Formats: sequence, structure tokens, C-alpha cells
Amino acid sequence: MATAADTEGVSGDDQFKKEEEIRAGRKALLIKAGSNYNFRSKFAGDDMEEGIDPSVDDLDFILPKLNVCILIVGTHGDVLPFCSLAKQLQEHGHRVRIATHDVHRQTVTSRSIEFYPLAGDPKQLSQWTVESGGRITGEARAAMADPSVLKKKDAMLKEIYTSCWGAVSEPDPLSPYYEMFGNMNDSMKSNPNFVADAVIANPPCQTALDVCEALAIPLHIMFPQPWYYGTVEYPHPFSGLSYDKPASSTGTQAKANYASYSIFEGVLHANFGSFINQWRNATLKLPPIPWNHNFANQIASCNIPFSAMWSPSFCPKPQDWPEQCQVVGTFTQFTGKAITKVELSEEDTIKFADLIKWIESGTPPVFIGFGSMVIKDTTSLQQMIMDAA
Repeated sequence: MATAADTEGVSGDDQFKKEEEIRAGRKALLIKAGSNYNFRSKFAGDDMEEGIDPSVDDLDFILPKLNVCILIVGTHGDVLPFCSLAKQLQEHGHRVRIATHDVHRQTVTSRSIEFYPLAGDPKQLSQWTVESGGRITGEARAAMADPSVLKKKDAMLKEIYTSCWGAVSEPDPLSPYYEMFGNMNDSMKSNPNFVADAVIANPPCQTALDVCEALAIPLHIMFPQPWYYGTVEYPHPFSGLSYDKPASSTGTQAKANYASYSIFEGVLHANFGSFINQWRNATLKLPPIPWNHNFANQIASCNIPFSAMWSPSFCPKPQDWPEQCQVVGTFTQFTGKAITKVELSEEDTIKFADLIKWIESGTPPVFIGFGSMVIKDTTSLQQMIMDAA
């Protein structure tokens, strides 16, 4: 839309024409730059693009089809929800790439979603989390017991952090061989080059904000656990603090809960800040981030949007979270229609015949799952579930 300066001294039909000229000029520049954009406006007389719902109000700005990169560090259970999100984004016309560990390539590409391999072994990361108890104190104890473990973990995390740059700016290393893959769509084969217009990331992708800064593009954090933004209601998942409800929002427990988020980010910043700054300078050509606690929690300091991927019926949004934090629900492959029966492949039907027979023989059971996490003591966990039932 034109600015006041653009249209000063112009009125009536002349102003309308001026607006149209400015929009046409911007459109020509974007097309010349090779961008793949949809163009819609609030002005009468615009041709309605084929496939656009006329019931949706026209916009007074250019609505782009974006190259969206989804950065995911984690196991199979971390990747699947974002596959569902990616398919929804594709339906809205966006080009979507999921960048995660190479072990997940088939999971992603089998759904006709573009892929880029991040470094790291999710199974090993999960194993280290189990060994440390998923706590900062556990990490410290593990390092004292065997310093070589911490050294290996730090090396893997650094590889993951630096691989985020290729994820948002380079072709998939296997793109020359796409013709050999039967599950690649035509656009993936014809245009392997990729530069992100926007990034969605989960928190373990520690350098997501850095690569977005380098490209001057927006970032959105999404995760099924609270992260970055402190709250008095419950602590950071890696803090090791109690999840008992605080007696008071101003008491010691509530203050500890709130502080645990910045403390966790401070530990990461102290450990990796120097390395990331060197990489920012050498690879991204960006200035260093000051190495002190005021710059430790950059996501919160920069007001980056955070979507909490759990049901608000299960756990509502904390009262002290800012506007840019929202509890958005879980991501599934289903579209909201009533699910009567999930179609299984012939292989699954044979493999799980006894289980299917048991499920269909009575009332629907309650399923308790733990994703792809490595469970240290399965016997005790099984007994706990049976006692609860």
C-alpha cells in the first residue's frame, strides 16, 4: 500500500491509479527477483487468483508464498508433529523444508516434504538425556564421573548448531540423486536450491536465531514443553525443580520456577557462547553476542513468538506469559473431521494382528506413550503405570 508521501497531493481517481502503479512496481520487482508470490489487495478490480476462497477478505498487502524451513533436533516423536504442520503449510501454497537428523530422512520425504540433514545422532542424544536425568545437576554429575562424555556431547551439539546454516541456505547434499528417489515431487527435483524466508524451530536448535539474523528473516519457536519464557507456575523441564503447584505466586518456589528458565539459558550461553560467536563471525559474518547473563536468553529478550504444542485443556497458558506465547494444541495428521478408523497398511495389519484383535474386542483402552525416549528402568515404569491403573 502506498505511503502518505507517495500519494501527497493526489486525490480521487488519480490517487487510486497511484496506488495501483506502486503495487504494480513492487510486484514487477519481486517477479524480477525470482520470487514465488501470490498477490492480493483490497482494491476493487483486481483479478481474483484461481483457487483463492472469495469469502476470505482481501488483504491490503502482498501475501507471499514463503520458503519455510523447520529446524528440528530430536527423535522420531519430535519430527512427526512437524510433518503434519509442514503438510498444512504446503496446502497454503508454501514451500516447506524439514531439516533434522539424517535418520529421519525417510520419515520426511515419504510425505513429499523437502529434507535437509542436520548433524547429530538423536538416539545418542536421548541416551545422554536419560543418563543425566534430564537435569542441569545431572549433566554436572555425568561430566564429573566421565569428562569424555561431556566432551563428546559438546562436540555433537556444536556440529548440530553449525549445520543449521546449511539447512536454511543450501541444497540438500543428496539433491543430485533425487531422480533415483521415487517419493520426491516434481518441485523437489526441479529446484533443489533453497533459501529460507522464515524459520520454525524447536529449542534444541540453539543457533536458529543466529541464522535468521544472518538472513534477516523471522523465527517462530514451537515445542511441546515450556521453554525460554519464565513462569511462576512451573519450572524449566531441565531444572530438576518440583512440579508441585506453588503456594503463592510471590513465594520462594514461584520465584525459583521463574528464574529456572533464564538460569538454564545462562548455562548454555556460558558453555557455547564463545564457540557460537566465533562461528557467527567466520561463517555468518555477524558481530559477536556479548558474553554475559544479560544476553543469555536471546529468544525472550527479542520477543520471539513461542507456540506451546499441548492442549490448553490439559495445561492452560500461564498467566504471566507474554502475548507472543500461545498454547496452540497438539499437531496431528488429522484434519478435525471425526475419526472412525485409521487405515493400516497390509504389513501393519499382519504384524499387529493380535493387538488389533484385542483392541477391537472391548472398550477403547487408554494409551500411555513415551515417544522415542530411551527408558532406563522399564520394569519400574511398567509397575508405576499398572499401579496407577
